[in-house]
Amino acid sequence: MAAPTVSGFQVAVALALAGCAHARPQNRDQPPDIPGRAAAPAATAEDAAALVAQGEAANEAGRYAEAVALLGRVLAGGPDDPEILRRTYLGLGSAHEHMRDCAGAVRAYAAHRERFPTATDAPIVAAHEGACLAELGRWDASAARFAAVAAADGQLPSTQIEALARQGYALFNLDRFDDADRVLARADEVFVRAERDQSERFSTYYFVGMARFYRAAIVHRRFREIEIVLPEKVMAKRFKRKLELLVAAQEAYNAVIKAKHVFWVSAAGFQLGHMFGEFYDALMYAPVPSWLDERQRRTYYDELKKQLRPVIDKAVWVLEKNLETARRLGYESEFIAQTEAKLGHLQSVLASDEPGLGRPLPRLVPEEVAELAPVDVPRGVPGDNVTDRPTSAADRKLFVPPMTAL
Repeated sequence: MAAPTVSGFQVAVALALAGCAHARPQNRDQPPDIPGRAAAPAATAEDAAALVAQGEAANEAGRYAEAVALLGRVLAGGPDDPEILRRTYLGLGSAHEHMRDCAGAVRAYAAHRERFPTATDAPIVAAHEGACLAELGRWDASAARFAAVAAADGQLPSTQIEALARQGYALFNLDRFDDADRVLARADEVFVRAERDQSERFSTYYFVGMARFYRAAIVHRRFREIEIVLPEKVMAKRFKRKLELLVAAQEAYNAVIKAKHVFWVSAAGFQLGHMFGEFYDALMYAPVPSWLDERQRRTYYDELKKQLRPVIDKAVWVLEKNLETARRLGYESEFIAQTEAKLGHLQSVLASDEPGLGRPLPRLVPEEVAELAPVDVPRGVPGDNVTDRPTSAADRKLFVPPMTAL
């Protein structure tokens, strides 16, 4: 299958993400202005243009440290020409991205944004900055940058969808689920309208899938928040609500699959199968009324096992379909590896001859550190408005693996 082409905006953001995958810690004692100023003599007005051209050429040739030094000399000279200054900030931002210095790239792009807010490339710069801010875990600022990109005039539907998907992702990481859902729903609306009007031929459905995935993830998170507890009236009410959210999340993950992007199809398939396992565990490990005697408890768990068997069968079916699709397309990802492991665990539960009388059966979603290890997401540095709230093991299962450029 031929590799899809991408828009200029998508390429720009991809470059930002590729350079920021592993941000390096910054020295907080250095001045807050643009980094990279060299010890070499400041550039004069006469040679500023030549230095900018040399810095841009160094960037294109992959000599990023040299580009930082050359463009730093331009800034040290205090150029009067706005175009020279604009190109200098862009060049510095690009060089720092490729050096995996997201903090330096953010400062360069922020300087460009503040000095040239109406420049024609302002949305592109905002996208670069927003991507690097996300890599630093500065979700508020990242959401703001992508909101500006989405609101800019003259955007293609694909560009607007990407910006809205990334803005919604940032809001999701802030636990602002209502706001995130509204933004992600707008992304889907833009897509449906573009398809209906045939206003753009999409080269990729990646960000359509992303927007739908995080809408489903919001429902999934709310499903997890419902804990089934006694007394029995409360238990019945919460069970009803949890089942409603299960159905809603299933529909939302099916919508992701309909976007037909293989990465998000595999992600949604895994999460859907995982969710059925969570539902099974929530019921199997729900409190048992204290008035049940030993005989009644055995009967209770025996009947519960029979009632919940379709839930396990459904989880197995979903995971098998996920693997079948991936193998047919020759696709491999961390989600596929996790799907294989999860499927093996469910099948072992089904094959178990252990009667489990008078006690819960084995969990389908074991809370083990090895399985639920934290995702290594850059958290920024102190004072950067980063949410330092520890993420629960269950929540981490909803995060896209670090192998992706998000």
